[in-house]
Amino acid sequence: MGMLIEGRWVPEADRFIENGTFVRETSAFDHDLDAAVICNLEAEPGRYRLIASRSCPWSHRTLLVRAVKGLERLLPVTFAGGPRVEGYALQDELSAKWSGIRCLCHVHQLYSLSDPGFSGRATVPLLWDTARRRIVSNDSARIMRALDGVNGTERYTLVPGHLAPEIDRLNRRIHEGLGNAVYRAGLAQRQDAYDEAVSDVFSTLDELEDRLANQRFLFGFVVTESDWRLFATLVRFDPVYATHFRCTRRRLCEYPNLWAYARDLWRWPGVSETVDLTAILRGYYLNDGDHNPHGIVADAPAVDWSASHDRAGLGPAHVWSEETGAAPVQAGECGRVR
Repeated sequence: MGMLIEGRWVPEADRFIENGTFVRETSAFDHDLDAAVICNLEAEPGRYRLIASRSCPWSHRTLLVRAVKGLERLLPVTFAGGPRVEGYALQDELSAKWSGIRCLCHVHQLYSLSDPGFSGRATVPLLWDTARRRIVSNDSARIMRALDGVNGTERYTLVPGHLAPEIDRLNRRIHEGLGNAVYRAGLAQRQDAYDEAVSDVFSTLDELEDRLANQRFLFGFVVTESDWRLFATLVRFDPVYATHFRCTRRRLCEYPNLWAYARDLWRWPGVSETVDLTAILRGYYLNDGDHNPHGIVADAPAVDWSASHDRAGLGPAHVWSEETGAAPVQAGECGRVR
């Protein structure tokens, strides 16, 4: 795939496989996003730009928070995708105006502009500061948490203070056992590494299936950050993880609670618009993994995401405000506070 070595793109270099096992690189720009960044996001619409891929689940998590919190006016998006000739290509003809680079074509150029001596993979998502012309963060978890602190058209929080420690614990469990485990399975180059990863994937899915048997969302009736982190993985499971990444034991649609839960989240305003199945399929089958030598993109599963989910029988959906507590959302228009 290639990576930057001391600020220079080296196409034959990479370091995500160690001894036949996929190892995710630690985010390089993983600084805390402090109150000043959150304040600037509100006070200076358009100063920051989200660089995201439609195929990437880590990018998708940030796009979901942007959508459900109503931050579109405050935070414009530039999408990255297509063939990975030099990593992610930027799909924005006006990029020179916001980046400060006259000929900006690839995400790795933003890394080099931020740190001319940077060595590592040029990943997305990125939060880019157009005023300082540098990456603020390339850590999706930190970006999500910062965006949740911004007041958009929807003024509630996805991380209620009283649930924050539990949310962090569940987020780690979902990441280690599912979100990252599907990559450990799909990119494994040793049988034992694959076996261990697949075991983690399905034990985590089994736990989540049980957790959702008698409650509408991961933390009861209130939608939280954990739900959107999980959704970004679930929406990709049957199209790519159960096939291209060889997590073949069961499909999402064979888990009654998880499948209905995922369709419930799909109906929140703005959420389905963040899902581009064509980009997801092409992004994985053509770019992720070396076990598709002929570049064949698989057909999408014949499932209906808009089908009735019947989760309302577990109770009305709520969002949480630190000022007023739980507030119900309108039936049929999830995400909009009454």
